[in-house]
Amino acid sequence: MWRHVTFGATLLLVACQSSQESQSKVPVPDSSAYPTRASYLEEWRQIADSLTVERQRVILQNLLSAAEREGWAGAVRYCHAAAETLTFYKGEKIYFQRVALRNRNPKNALADSLDEAAYKRFAETKSKESFIVEVGNGTLRYYRPIYIPMVQCLKCHGKPQDLDGPALAEIRKRYPKDKAVDFAQGDLRGMWKAEIRP
Repeated sequence: MWRHVTFGATLLLVACQSSQESQSKVPVPDSSAYPTRASYLEEWRQIADSLTVERQRVILQNLLSAAEREGWAGAVRYCHAAAETLTFYKGEKIYFQRVALRNRNPKNALADSLDEAAYKRFAETKSKESFIVEVGNGTLRYYRPIYIPMVQCLKCHGKPQDLDGPALAEIRKRYPKDKAVDFAQGDLRGMWKAEIRP
């Protein structure tokens, strides 16, 4: 148990650092150290949860701070400048990113039928639990849902009557192909996706 706690704490420290050098130093569990395949998969699920939960927390905190300082248009500018860095991670054995059916950044589109199936699963079940599937050649795929957590998110992602005017102008300027509006609080906004390679 303490190995899991120490390992998770190390991951959180690494995840908070922003340089490319630190991002390549995420510890990788050795599959031979686990008594079952299920326990190895669960360790990877916990690793990915730690990384994505921390990134989501930082993004939300920074967005709210930017909105407080510069209004919701400032939050959009912050998101455009920094969110891609915070929502994409590439290490030696793992990479992750946010993906969505109705994306704001085209780089975050669902990429394949597995992404589509995971998105449909979360949309239908409203589950908040992450999961991992094996996709072949030892590669694992991780998904964790992102739901609209608070009413403030609707200033940039809501229905027409909820959207902040200056924020919408920034969105149209910076994301001309935006599809990430018309949500309600609690709706599935997208997913964290990680690819874990042997």
